[in-house]
Amino acid sequence: MPDESHLPPDALEAALADVIEVLTATGTSYALIGGLATGFRSRPRYTQDIDVLLDVPRIRLPDLLERLRARRFEFDLPAVIAEFQQHHLAVLWRGDVRLDWLAPVLPAYRHVLDTASNEQGPAGLIRVATAEGLILMKLLAYRLQDQADIEALVAANRGTIDLEWIRREWESIFSTDDPRWRWLEGQIASG
Repeated sequence: MPDESHLPPDALEAALADVIEVLTATGTSYALIGGLATGFRSRPRYTQDIDVLLDVPRIRLPDLLERLRARRFEFDLPAVIAEFQQHHLAVLWRGDVRLDWLAPVLPAYRHVLDTASNEQGPAGLIRVATAEGLILMKLLAYRLQDQADIEALVAANRGTIDLEWIRREWESIFSTDDPRWRWLEGQIASG
């Protein structure tokens, strides 16, 4: 496994440009999520990987992966296909850059994918999850970095967050009695 702690300059940006070019060329429905997406919707933050929510039919998966292999991404093709089909996630590497794929298996994830919008990135247009979609996904994960990202997203999008959209999606999975939801309401109320 490559050492993510010492990414070469511009390695992440170059890998992202290639991923987006392949996804766009193949007509794959995707949304950038994770730290890079948070940087689009709030303040830039350091991240060492690329996180993508994507919907790709099984029959098109091998072609998509071969196109990424042609862009110097490394992986075991049968293992990645099996992992993505069975566990709905996969990890690919390009040098020290990690690419995490997640399939929208929950309806809420599908809605995050469907509501993503095009944003101008360094190498062209990139589909990025909305602030609401990112908040929802980060609330579901709820690690310390996710909480910090939610705080940044709330601060950067003050007064424009569609809390009702997030609530509807959240309630399709959990109750609003959940401590995570109460924490989010507190963040928005104090923001």
